[in-house]
Amino acid sequence: MNGTEPPLEKPPVDIPITSSAEDVLGRAPVAHEFAESIRELDASRGLVVGVLGAWGHGKSSFINLMREQFATDPALTVVDFNPWMFSGSNQLVNFFFTEIGAQLRIRDQSLFGKTEKHLARYAQVFTPAFELIPFPGAAAVGKIAMGIWSRRANRERSAKKMRDEITNELAKLPRPIVVVIDDIDRLTTPEIREIFKLVRLTASFPNIVYVLAFDRARVEQALSEDGIPGRVYLEKIVQLIFDVPQAPQKLLRSQVLEVLDRIVQPITNTELDGSRWADVYSEVIEPLISNMRDVTRYAISARPTIRALGEEVDLVDLLALEALRVFRPELFWRLLRLRNELTSVHAVWRRESVHESKGVTTLLAAFSDDDKLIRALFRHVFPPALQHIENGSDGSDRVDGWRAAHRMAHADFLNLYIDRFASDRLVVFRNSERAFELLSDAVALNKHLMELEPKRLEGVIEGLASYEGKFKTEMVVPASITLLNLIDCIPENKQRGRFDFGGGDVVVGRIVVRLLRSVENEAERETLVSQILDGVETFSSQLCLILDLGRREGIGRKLVSEAFAGRILKNFVERLQGVSPPEPSREWDAWRIYDAVQAETGELPLKPDDDPALLRAVLHSLKSTARSQSVGSRQVRYEDYLGWKRLVQLLGSESAVKATVDSIREALGDDEVLRLADRYLSGWRPKLF
Repeated sequence: MNGTEPPLEKPPVDIPITSSAEDVLGRAPVAHEFAESIRELDASRGLVVGVLGAWGHGKSSFINLMREQFATDPALTVVDFNPWMFSGSNQLVNFFFTEIGAQLRIRDQSLFGKTEKHLARYAQVFTPAFELIPFPGAAAVGKIAMGIWSRRANRERSAKKMRDEITNELAKLPRPIVVVIDDIDRLTTPEIREIFKLVRLTASFPNIVYVLAFDRARVEQALSEDGIPGRVYLEKIVQLIFDVPQAPQKLLRSQVLEVLDRIVQPITNTELDGSRWADVYSEVIEPLISNMRDVTRYAISARPTIRALGEEVDLVDLLALEALRVFRPELFWRLLRLRNELTSVHAVWRRESVHESKGVTTLLAAFSDDDKLIRALFRHVFPPALQHIENGSDGSDRVDGWRAAHRMAHADFLNLYIDRFASDRLVVFRNSERAFELLSDAVALNKHLMELEPKRLEGVIEGLASYEGKFKTEMVVPASITLLNLIDCIPENKQRGRFDFGGGDVVVGRIVVRLLRSVENEAERETLVSQILDGVETFSSQLCLILDLGRREGIGRKLVSEAFAGRILKNFVERLQGVSPPEPSREWDAWRIYDAVQAETGELPLKPDDDPALLRAVLHSLKSTARSQSVGSRQVRYEDYLGWKRLVQLLGSESAVKATVDSIREALGDDEVLRLADRYLSGWRPKLF
């Protein structure tokens, strides 16, 4: 580029709009009118409203526009309930009433004070029953059962009384409370059912208006059961429905073109091939974009590649390939395997062309739903591929022209695109592909993974999820043992975002669960789990597997029976009580394994005079790093902290922690975690908490 590059615009962010000022689709008047109609309805016996639309159609944005009308005088109180924060029905109901009560208290203590208190008390009624069960010790089982029955009866009487009190308080409110529950369609099927059970349970409270946002097809599928369509169940709960309309294609086109214009503006040493752009956009890019979220995804994902290669590769080709990468990733990666087919021009009777023609026809067969899209891509971006599916010129007379125009139809520029952008991902993809081929051979799989750069290990293992539909029973035990034994080899990623879920244990856990899920018979699964546990080398990875599979409230995937889950956990605790970990430094989750012992036995699992290497592993496993960044600043700050309460709980007291720190330091020397513990012992606590 020549001259000074203009300042880059802020990249778009895939988040809902929050006000009419951001409403490019003109939905604000409709949202305001719908919100006004809700005001006019009788909410004396509760009201359930549905805002429906497919993913990306702007449900959250539409609700935010409704809030503007709710905020007009006389304003309605709007509270949000995030269903992603719960796990299990008891926890859901408890959390719901606690959260709603807390938000009301923040908004207006004088108006909602009594209601908040009643809701908090009502929430306590739904404490999981198992929390009321004492450890039996020598007590008679019958006595315990009678105690539980008595408490349950008292809870039922308390629940009815408190429900009446809440009803009376809510009936006194001058205006309804609006409770928004968004993103329901992103939950799992059991969680969707729990949400609608909750709404059904509380829908009759006076002056409560639920606004539920979800994709109808996804929710109806989740609610269907025993031959009864989910729509029937839904119609009994939701009284008023608004279907968010899809954005007009003309408007979407204007938004895409506006975003692309901003992205390519700094690229001065290039031209857009107008003779091809209209066809490529209408036949390749536009069919892939159906809503505003797609527009944003395209802009966010394509921007770095276009900025990096826009002056070196034909811009029309680049925009088409990036659209394919963003919206059809499986097709994109398969297409990139066909470099020769996409760029080679030769007589169709030559031997190599037979193999290449098969590659093209196989691609079309594998992605038959995208047949029209692929043929358009061949026609406008990769003309050499047409010789394998259509009669006509092989295009050999145009090769020099493609080179001069920096077209991807010439191998030099397709290779430039692939090797500069995709090389890293292709390496990961190929390593994942090889790992899948070795899943039945523990030795070969371990050798392959251990030869990788440690920083690539997590990505390669994560890539195995793409092969879930091809997992076989003979792969389950060798692959699971190998992966679980590698968790402590996966380096921590300090650059992970603060809201990212994951880490080596989570990535491995997902793959192991998918492997076991491929076995349909529960008894067979349990046999395989026992074999896996026998081969796992660290207690941390053993517990990781046990918790992933278990049936405790809010924990585990329920892939084994409750009795089996309890038995393997009990056996785990007994093993750990009988012998210390042989390699403490490999115990990547040392604190949690002893927390499990404490939870099962009620005893202190650790003492200051235990193996210093083991105690050090416990302290190190409790260390975390908080990542923060000030608004408007690019500087990222990191601050280390300890799970202090957990550490004190495991050792019994802060004095025991001090004795432990001294013991480790004397035997093994000082380190940063011991110095961090010293800070806690002196009274310091991180600002984050």
